[in-house]
Amino acid sequence: MGRWAPQIKKKKKVSSLKKKLRRKHEKEAKKDLQEKVGLFNKLGEECLVCQKDFDKKNKEMVTSWSVIVHEDKVRLYCPACWDRANKLIEEIKDGYTNTEDDV
Repeated sequence: MGRWAPQIKKKKKVSSLKKKLRRKHEKEAKKDLQEKVGLFNKLGEECLVCQKDFDKKNKEMVTSWSVIVHEDKVRLYCPACWDRANKLIEEIKDGYTNTEDDV
């Protein structure tokens, strides 16, 4: 019987560690969600580039527009402007130089 006692204690320690880790992850997830909800309230009402109106209550807009958060600054881009910016970045990476006609 003496041999089984350490194993029982070990199981208790493992289960308590699992509970502690689970609680820690839940707490971190809750904090992360609160931060994201807070940032959602900081969203602008229009695209940063073209000033197209953004409706927070429109599910399609919420899922299709791009949001960039950098140092508590929230920037909002419509899909057209976001695609244009990504295309420009790719062209720059590929060594493409814009002419006045392309801009």
